[in-house]
Amino acid sequence: MTHPDPPPKLTWESSQDNLIKDFYRPVLKDAILYQRKAGYFSSTSFIGITNEIIELIERNGRIQLITSPNISARDKSIWTESVENKEKVLEETLLEELKGDPDDTKLNFWKIMAYMIANEIDGKPQLEIKIAIPDPESGIFHEKMGIIHYDDGEKICYVGSNNETYPAWSGQNIERFKAFHSWQGERDRTAIEDDQESFDRFWKGIEPNVKVFSLPEAVKQELLKIRPKSQIEFQESLTKAYEAIGNQEGISEETEIIDKLEEKGLRPYQKKAISKWVQNDYRGIFAMATGTGKTVTAYGCINELNKLEKRNVTVIACPYTHLVEQWKEANSDYNSYVSQEDQVNLNNEKTRTIICYGEKKWRPEIQTAIGEFNEEYFSGGYPVDNLIIFVTHATLNSDDFKNYILEIKNAKKFLIVDEVHEIGSELNRNSLLEEYDFRLGLSATPIRHYDEEGTAVLMNYFNNVVYELDLKEAIDEKFLCKYEYHPFYVQLTPSEMDVYDDLTRQIAAKLGKKNRKKSDDDEGNPEIRRADLVAAAENKLEKLEKIIDEMKEEQFSGNGRGIKQSLIYCTSQPSPNLPPGSPTQLENVQKFLSDKHVSQKSITFKDPTKDRAEIIDNLAIGHYDCITAVKCLDQGVDIPSVEKAIIMASSGNPKQYIQRRGRVLRQSTKTGKTKAVIYDILVQPPLFSDDPIISLRERKLVAKELLRHKEFAKIAINSEDAIDIIRPQAELYKLDLEKLDDDYIRDLEDPRY
Repeated sequence: MTHPDPPPKLTWESSQDNLIKDFYRPVLKDAILYQRKAGYFSSTSFIGITNEIIELIERNGRIQLITSPNISARDKSIWTESVENKEKVLEETLLEELKGDPDDTKLNFWKIMAYMIANEIDGKPQLEIKIAIPDPESGIFHEKMGIIHYDDGEKICYVGSNNETYPAWSGQNIERFKAFHSWQGERDRTAIEDDQESFDRFWKGIEPNVKVFSLPEAVKQELLKIRPKSQIEFQESLTKAYEAIGNQEGISEETEIIDKLEEKGLRPYQKKAISKWVQNDYRGIFAMATGTGKTVTAYGCINELNKLEKRNVTVIACPYTHLVEQWKEANSDYNSYVSQEDQVNLNNEKTRTIICYGEKKWRPEIQTAIGEFNEEYFSGGYPVDNLIIFVTHATLNSDDFKNYILEIKNAKKFLIVDEVHEIGSELNRNSLLEEYDFRLGLSATPIRHYDEEGTAVLMNYFNNVVYELDLKEAIDEKFLCKYEYHPFYVQLTPSEMDVYDDLTRQIAAKLGKKNRKKSDDDEGNPEIRRADLVAAAENKLEKLEKIIDEMKEEQFSGNGRGIKQSLIYCTSQPSPNLPPGSPTQLENVQKFLSDKHVSQKSITFKDPTKDRAEIIDNLAIGHYDCITAVKCLDQGVDIPSVEKAIIMASSGNPKQYIQRRGRVLRQSTKTGKTKAVIYDILVQPPLFSDDPIISLRERKLVAKELLRHKEFAKIAINSEDAIDIIRPQAELYKLDLEKLDDDYIRDLEDPRY
């Protein structure tokens, strides 16, 4: 018997059940045909079931979908390309690559769909799509039903409220459906037969008052339409949709909003960001390069909202406690830029502010503040009209805090999330209450690394990226400093190489297990241990010594500040090559700097917030030469005086290296800073294993790392010199550095095959 196990149940509810884990994955695991009618379709529904879809493709299974012509811009592009250029899609879509790289699989759900549309079995596509248009066309196709077939003839049919989209599958929407199983008795079989007959009528095009077109016909007749204001499209799709719609009314509206902002002292791009947010119904994400003033721009949004609504509660959430304090201080920065009437005054009699995080005694304070806010005079009006709450992400997600928010009466609620990418994790996303009427997310890197699901949550909740300012544009416009980039490659020691090879074999063995667990603890995970080995490589200390000596020489000769105003990023993870209890890289760097008579201070998460702020202030005034840090300075911290960064260790996550680069690019009129310098100490990638299971994976890992180096180098002052240092590493792995980008990496093949 190949139908699903565990035993089925009749009613499924997103508020009670994990629909992806407990229903969709099990029922699709051994399916040979999935038939679906859904008025609202998006390829993001594949996010949670990519492995099941790949297995369906391998066993020559098929999907038949009937949906409306209103789809996302991204899906329209893919459907059209798949129909018109089948050979190209099949050539560029490598199923074996997707199967061999589970980390990238989620990033390729669009590519999986394209493959299925173009790939034919017995003359028919694996994914057949038909477009249903009611006749007359004033109505909409709104049916929602699915039938799953198995090779023993059994079926499951489900009917309910859920569309074929990720929010409907994942529980973001409140959905309910009933599932019938052919092996559960006569009543279930009768229900399935009725729904099968209905599906067949639509599929054959004989349903009265409905026109049904095959996908090629719909493309040829240009029936596919961009769905406006999609709740699940990413920024690229949204931009294409706006272009396709040609929203002239929106353009004139944007101009009007910017005109109203002209009297302010905000920069033009900040004004444009605010206007885009207002246009988008006071929701959106600002994807602005680190150091371009996201905080000040957000205060401009608060001001715009205060003009719209009389009574507001604004919640400002940050990942760390020192950023919470920094946000409150940034209010004075915003007020210094704008006219008196546009200032956000945190201290007037109608405004209350409160800081909430950790074990701080914030609960009685917020309870009192909300009580005052909710209190209404007998004669009308309120003693408090604006409540501004500064909070950490952790506290924002706490049950106590969420309950306090729900107690607020007669007011609009505005949520601002700084470093919004952090809030998209499965642990934190429960903090994103629907009760927040207005929403703003801020990040230089809003796309979550290898987490399409988390990214979709953010785009859905905040209603997409509404404004983007990348690093190159910010530097070209002189909002940020230009910089030099100096990459250095060191080799592993012989003993480290032995450990590296052993861990590589463990990774290969792990990848070779079909049912390996993904929840390995960090201590036993060979991928993490190998990353720790590379981060803490002993030869990096030797290279650091040469860099420091050159800096001191520069300082003594009067040609610069030398080591002063510098950050050194280290790892505090122990190296697998060393005995337990050995000094970490951070400890070794601290001792080395002390021996070199370099005054330094380290910042870690263990330091109280006020101590971190004091250390940063002391660096700015020259009390310390440099600061050593692990991760807590990655995000949001303002240290404009810093001119140099030495990166001893860094993850492959774009979020981290983009944030670290941004730390040193802020302008500083106080110090006369004209440029920044970044030193990147990297491990020369060892040649990949001869094991065919791991060779392609190794090559792609190296490509991803080299892409980071290339990204740093390509907009640096010394771009050509930096690229010349990186190029030999690419040639070692037969990688084309000029073509190297995300698409190139996804399309990589092992050169030996």
